[in-house]
Amino acid sequence: MSREETRPAGTVAGLAEAVKALRAELNDAMTAGQHEALRFEVGTVTMEFAVEVTADAEAKGGVRFWVVELAAGGSVGRSATHTVTLELKPKTQDGRSPLISDEE
Repeated sequence: MSREETRPAGTVAGLAEAVKALRAELNDAMTAGQHEALRFEVGTVTMEFAVEVTADAEAKGGVRFWVVELAAGGSVGRSATHTVTLELKPKTQDGRSPLISDEE
């Protein structure tokens, strides 16, 4: 986390951290697939999160979105939990669609 904050109980990461982790995973897959004969173009990546919204008093009325840890049944018992869906279209630094291999 870029700021000194305590993550609320029942959450696993900030929303920005979750997106950053996905970016790192896609980058690792791209690097691993550079010399593979068969590669895949990455299309739209859809991420769906259950999030808890908290007020950030130090950010002058700003809010933070925290990814909530789901129970084994896939549900969350908080009424203040919201669903956020992000559709991301990954691009390389030169604006092309990234290619990855099928191996990890």
